[in-house]
Amino acid sequence: MVRPGSDQFSRPTTVIYADPSTERRRRTVDALESAANTLTVVPVATPTALRDALAGASERTCVVTERDLGGTSAVTLYDRITAGEEPPVPFVLYTGDGDELLASDAIGAGLAGYVPRGREDSLERLLAQIRRAIEEAGRDETAIGPRSDGAVETERGRFRSLFENIPDPVVLTVRDDGNRILDVNPAFEEMFGYDRETLVGTTIEDRLVPDGSEPIDAYGESGPGGSVTTIDERVTAEGPREFLLRVFAVDLGDEIHEYAIYTDIAAQKRRERDLERYRTLVDTVGDPMFVLDADGRIEMVNEAMAAVLGTTRADLVGDHPSDYMPDEDVERAKATIRGILADEDRTWETYEMQFEPVDGDPLLVENNVAPLVDEGGTFTGSVGVIRDISDRKERERRIHRLHEGTRRLMAAERTDEVARVATEIARDALSLELNAVHLYEERPAIRSTSATDASAGTGRPSERRDEHGVLVPAAATDETEALLGTVPALGPDSIAWDAFTAGETLVHGDVRRADNVRNPETPMRSEIHIPLGDAGIFIAGSTTPNDFDAETITLARILAANVEAALERARREAELAARTAELERQNDRLDAFASTVSHDLRNPLTLAAGHLENLEAHVDSEGERYREEIDWALERMNTLIENVLTLARSGQHLTETDAVDLDEIVERAHRTVDPDLDLVHADSLPTVEADPERLLVCFENAFRNAREHVGEDVTVTVERTADGFAIADDGPGVPPAERTDILESGYSTDPDGTGFGLAIVSEAIEAHGWSIAVEESDAGGLRLAVSFEE
Repeated sequence: MVRPGSDQFSRPTTVIYADPSTERRRRTVDALESAANTLTVVPVATPTALRDALAGASERTCVVTERDLGGTSAVTLYDRITAGEEPPVPFVLYTGDGDELLASDAIGAGLAGYVPRGREDSLERLLAQIRRAIEEAGRDETAIGPRSDGAVETERGRFRSLFENIPDPVVLTVRDDGNRILDVNPAFEEMFGYDRETLVGTTIEDRLVPDGSEPIDAYGESGPGGSVTTIDERVTAEGPREFLLRVFAVDLGDEIHEYAIYTDIAAQKRRERDLERYRTLVDTVGDPMFVLDADGRIEMVNEAMAAVLGTTRADLVGDHPSDYMPDEDVERAKATIRGILADEDRTWETYEMQFEPVDGDPLLVENNVAPLVDEGGTFTGSVGVIRDISDRKERERRIHRLHEGTRRLMAAERTDEVARVATEIARDALSLELNAVHLYEERPAIRSTSATDASAGTGRPSERRDEHGVLVPAAATDETEALLGTVPALGPDSIAWDAFTAGETLVHGDVRRADNVRNPETPMRSEIHIPLGDAGIFIAGSTTPNDFDAETITLARILAANVEAALERARREAELAARTAELERQNDRLDAFASTVSHDLRNPLTLAAGHLENLEAHVDSEGERYREEIDWALERMNTLIENVLTLARSGQHLTETDAVDLDEIVERAHRTVDPDLDLVHADSLPTVEADPERLLVCFENAFRNAREHVGEDVTVTVERTADGFAIADDGPGVPPAERTDILESGYSTDPDGTGFGLAIVSEAIEAHGWSIAVEESDAGGLRLAVSFEE
């Protein structure tokens, strides 16, 4: 633990700290300045800023740098700055983002030291490394001779940093007979299975080099300060094992030391095998695909990815995704990978993002990503497949607009309105600017061309009357009318008629080549003809040949199906409106008839009845008999008038209904006709949509008919049936041959009856759209069965 404010530097010292991360830069600067009073830290974020800071650096200056500096690495920048010469100031690599070869790469490149970030003693090690690098740099400046004590100490210090900080096994040997081992680090003890005390003083040949092999002679092969990298086999406590060796030779004047770094390449070979599998997969996938390493840099791409980005696969390797994606999408990808790694149930994830080719407009793509882990569960990178979804999104937008337009179609009330809305939807949702809807009419056809045939504008189309229907233009877009002028009607000799009569969609890639085209010079080239059932046809056109793809044709057919349904609905509603209007006219005529009967017949009857009453005092007993006959006739006429009025009103078609409780109607009719009538009403009847007053008249007349034709002791039964209800009595019934007649007006078996009672019942039932049947009851009497179904 570094004590805050401790003075670890004898003189004022400057540290140039390079790190593109603002937050990490702030934390590191605060930690360094708090730990040493004489330390001044100059933070920089870019390689350019680092070069500027070096231009005015004092002799007691050290550069501390993060590995990744945005567009380049610290080692690459160091090589560019030194360009083969001695560095102006010492460089120390301070990073937590590394791999097995990072430390050796840094030391091999000539950096003064390497300190891993993120350990408990990282800051203390960094301060010690800065102090040592500054002091050794000072000794170099005052030293005399090619290998002075200062230079030797500098070399020793650099490799001491390597030995202390590298996580890989390191062995230090002195170049003499057998390469005697001077020291090993803890990682070497763990990897090779030997204790340090067992190894120190022995030779490489005795302990580590297999029989038949030779040790690496870095000094002999590359000279002082040089290094050798190779793959070789070495003996561990568990047997031979293959390693990547990097051996550095250090000339200390009186003796040559060699530092050998051993990197276990078993994991690397597994990684290479995995990469080879990924490479095969990547090369065979048609969509752009990539593999990133653990640091998030491009490790592999396929040709499809390179083609989309407008560059080569080789140029992409090593780049960062932020070069081709917005920063927010890069962060989203990282968060997605972290989320997958934290969730055992997830192995991949898909999300949408913007993709930025090197040349061209940004694309909306779908990125399918998955993390890559080794056998031990360690994250080694990620793989992703990029899929351009611009077309899919456009298709979804078209389908959505088509769906929204369908709502407008279904809201249209008239066929001409349906046709107009259809042309607007085809234009706005499907980008079919040239389109029209033609509806079929039964009338002498105008023998003419199709819309394309008349489009040349060279005069009116030829006409010939024929006893066929015709396809009449009901709606067309403004663009269609601007191109064709007047949109013509289409007869049997038109291209559109072929599709209409065949009932099949016909697509012409070039209508000028159609057999029955009338105008070979028509500006219209492509056309789609889609029948709308028996209602008409939808036509879409383009001035470009073969302009309609399969998707557009499919969506146009969906639209046409919806238009056909909307036209059928509008037709039914029009018919219903016409029928309703006719029914209302019939009702008006019936009302007028009832008024005539009520006014023109009742008035004379009332006058006659009044005179008859006055006559009573002036007739003798012989004349009274005639007066009574006249009175009966007048009463009879009055009853007939009442029945005729009731029949007329019962036969009127319904225009308004309410929810009616049939049980309540039965009870009301019972009270009205005769509360003493023997009525059996055990079943509960349903509630129906009906005219309550007409149903009341219906039951009243049925009950009266039973009492009048059977007698005072009749029993009437009202019961529920599977599809309605029934009214039955226990009278003598009606012979089967006469059952079809009793519902007609004027039919009665009673000499005194009017013959209107059951006719009124029948009219009231049929006015509701129900049906009535005359049957025999269980008691042998009359049974009227009413069904709610027509």
